[in-house]
Amino acid sequence: MAGGSAAELILFIAAIVIAASVAGTLTSEVDRVSDAISAKSLDVAGEIRADAEIVSDPGAQVYNRSGNENVTVHVRNTGASDLPAEAGEFDVILDGEYQTDVNVTTVDGDATWHRGDVIRVEFSSPGLPAGDHRLKLVVRGDEEVFRFRT
Repeated sequence: MAGGSAAELILFIAAIVIAASVAGTLTSEVDRVSDAISAKSLDVAGEIRADAEIVSDPGAQVYNRSGNENVTVHVRNTGASDLPAEAGEFDVILDGEYQTDVNVTTVDGDATWHRGDVIRVEFSSPGLPAGDHRLKLVVRGDEEVFRFRT
């Protein structure tokens, strides 16, 4: 009978060790998932705070307005946070081509793009053919599409 009790004791200890290792693994995985959810929520919160709307009239002249073959659009900051009025804050894509030489100025002349303020986004596009065009503006994850005709 002593042999049977020893075998049961060994199996009981083995079951406790296995249960403890499973519990430890589950705890570490739950921590990883929790950290991932926290990181994603911070990203989403940042994207919500950064929101913009293109307010230019697509029926008005957007191309070659000043005679130097520039595309000029006006964009309002509709997000919850102020943003720097710098070209590095934007990705501008015209008809599928990424634009690198983008000038950004606030309409009121301030260096910061405050909530509710409008900026002027200009870039050179010499020889833009007549017809329909698609401008995509990305501001910190917020994407806006503007269609216009030349």
